Amino acid sequence: MEIKKDRKSTTERRTVSGGGKGRKPRDRKGMSFITGGNPRKRNKKWILKRRNDRFRVVRSDENTQPKETELKCQIYLDTNDDKISEKYYQNLLKVLEEQDFILSRENPAEKGSWLKKFWVKSKKTLSSPEVLDRLEKIERGIELKHIDKVQSEVDLNTSQAISNLLESTKDIPNFSTLVGSLLFAKATVNGEPIVFAQTLTQDQLKIVKENPSLINKPFDLINKMEEVKVKVLAENKQKKLAGS
Repeated sequence: MEIKKDRKSTTERRTVSGGGKGRKPRDRKGMSFITGGNPRKRNKKWILKRRNDRFRVVRSDENTQPKETELKCQIYLDTNDDKISEKYYQNLLKVLEEQDFILSRENPAEKGSWLKKFWVKSKKTLSSPEVLDRLEKIERGIELKHIDKVQSEVDLNTSQAISNLLESTKDIPNFSTLVGSLLFAKATVNGEPIVFAQTLTQDQLKIVKENPSLINKPFDLINKMEEVKVKVLAENKQKKLAGS
């Protein structure tokens, strides 16, 4: 959803974004925002791609029974302020804890900018679909907060934890956070922030794994993830034309 402010007044005007048509949705603060989001506001072919991708991941899992799960996590923060960095890190852990993941091990943070690798494990045994459900719930919660909307699909504690996490990003111009397959990132270009929150497809994850330095380049990372989406939509269009 895009919210524009009239230059002659402080009145806010809400408009629906053109998801899947080349325009990126913006939140109430004028921030460009990219997410998996509400199916009614996204390109249906991309929705189908994500669902099929999820099905393949679950089906290829040799052990579909619930098990203790450990997720690798990475953070890059474009700040050398330890207080800001630690606040973001702790707020992220609280969000994950609300989804039944707790810190299992961590590496010391690398300074300069702020780089951190850590792992979280499930409090209880979870199946692959249950893990994905929890990551997607975080994605959805971030989206709902950006469009200033609360729904029953995100419980109160998770909603508050996400609010605290988003609040801790306001003084960080660029960051990337990867939790399993969930990417949460922000890049600021000419004073305009672009925020990305999405559980990645296998094609997107492959790019991240093959280019580990991308995590330290939020703008390039977001662009690469969007390039995959554009490619998928273009290929689907070509197939449709070929079959017509």
